[in-house]
Amino acid sequence: MKKLIRFAAAASALLLLCGCQPSQITDTETRQVVTAPHADTLAPINQPDDTTGQSQTTDTETETGTDAAVTTAPEPDKPAVKSASFVFCGDNLVHDAVINNAKRYAQGTGKEYNFLPIYGDVADIIKNADCAVINQESQIAGDTGKIGGYPRFNTPAQMGDDLITLGYDVVALANNHMLDNDTKGLQNCINYWKTKSVLSVGAYENKADYDKIRTTEVNGIRVAFLSYTEMVNSGRRADGLITPLLDEDTVKRHIASAKEIADVVIVLPHWGKEDSFEVTSTQKKYAKLFAECGADAVVGMHSHVAGKIEYIKRPDGKNMLCAYSLGNFVSTMEYARDMVGLILKFDIEKEEGGYTIKNVGVIPTVTYFVYTSSMKLEDRTDLKLYLLSDFTDELAAKHAYNHHENKTIRLAELKRFVTDNVEAEFLPDYLK
Repeated sequence: MKKLIRFAAAASALLLLCGCQPSQITDTETRQVVTAPHADTLAPINQPDDTTGQSQTTDTETETGTDAAVTTAPEPDKPAVKSASFVFCGDNLVHDAVINNAKRYAQGTGKEYNFLPIYGDVADIIKNADCAVINQESQIAGDTGKIGGYPRFNTPAQMGDDLITLGYDVVALANNHMLDNDTKGLQNCINYWKTKSVLSVGAYENKADYDKIRTTEVNGIRVAFLSYTEMVNSGRRADGLITPLLDEDTVKRHIASAKEIADVVIVLPHWGKEDSFEVTSTQKKYAKLFAECGADAVVGMHSHVAGKIEYIKRPDGKNMLCAYSLGNFVSTMEYARDMVGLILKFDIEKEEGGYTIKNVGVIPTVTYFVYTSSMKLEDRTDLKLYLLSDFTDELAAKHAYNHHENKTIRLAELKRFVTDNVEAEFLPDYLK
């Protein structure tokens, strides 16, 4: 599932529609590994209005069928149809209990950590997609501090290695935790992903690096990914590195540049209010801006719950898909609503006049774990990601949330976290 990754630098645009007409491209590079110049600084940014909480697929060809009586010749002038499948996973948030479970799963493997068993039930979904995307919320910060979880996450590098083994192609890094280990931690994280054959987006070494549009080619379809965060914890700022905070002028410039070099533009914003299903005014503002500038899809992270999905009309009459929050993928947060997440899936197909996003749907998941006798947060055990379709009341009754919320959680309640917030057109049949 390795895809060709290309990075293109785009100059400033002459803005026409919403200030978003594409600019001329001054440089295009093809490479497997990101290499950027030395550190620079970025101009001040706009502050948001809200205060928020902390498979290979192949071209479809005409086939020739032959039997003893009839021969059907192929249509020589019929063009091949370009198509690619995509999956997006939400917040991969590596708490202490996630790390401790990975230590237990690693016993007898010769490794210190093994995160793969946690993801066993979704591994085929990731592997079979032509392009798989994840928000790696906790940074792989290396030797800047001890390995650990909340409140200042430093995730073992084995997590990144295991995500690559699972088959992820794009890793989003822009989030409120990206400076948990200050500038050195972010630089270590950038350096780690630069050595891997995946596309990382959302952490940058200087302004020139920030303005290089990240693209990947999937079955002949060139897709640009842009990543921004609404906030960074405690107002921290990197020394020279770029934390890509949401900013109207930057969004306009980047989408304009991306549309010059890509068939499809996908934005990955880290935004909204933590532990809330509401769509904030800042989310509405930027979703509208993304659509006005011609983005094709927005896949949001951060609120840790399964959020609303809708289409927003663009000025050219096409629809932009907007998923405000996929919720948590893996974490050990406190409440049942935080453990129900969404895998978003869709296909991109070439049609007359351009590319279209089709077959949009969600695959709901549940992160499961139980308390040990100690009841300490770091001792949550038996961690595993389930498909909601495979989850049972028996498992729900043993979940650690029953101790935290002092009640018995039922499967019907977990399903409502999805059905109360996601429109029926995006739901799997068993939830309609």
